[in-house]
Amino acid sequence: MKRLHYVEGHVVTGDDIAEAVVAYARALALRGRSDSVDLPGIDVDGEERRFQLLLGPSSQMLVSHEPWHGDELTDEALVADVGRRGLLISGPDPVTTPSGGSPVALVPLEADEFTPVEISSPEG
Repeated sequence: MKRLHYVEGHVVTGDDIAEAVVAYARALALRGRSDSVDLPGIDVDGEERRFQLLLGPSSQMLVSHEPWHGDELTDEALVADVGRRGLLISGPDPVTTPSGGSPVALVPLEADEFTPVEISSPEG
């Protein structure tokens, strides 16, 4: 289980839920957008209930491991929905070519996507 520290409070929720919420919060922040997420969690009395978090560009969250002896909280539909929402807003922005031509999409490339190739000199 994970504890999401948020503003002056916290919510304890399942690992997959916490990871999905943090990834979505990051995607929103990178786009300067906000949204809310309704998620299951454990309150201060140890009772399961629903929490609503407002995520935005100025949201600050800290995630820590939470020792827990009960069942892991899961919500596969929520994890899938938050993941889908993150993908919808994290696509590349179209840009127009200087000549006013068609928009092109910029695709971020990661260094680990390339395999190094040794190039030999023409002399052999």
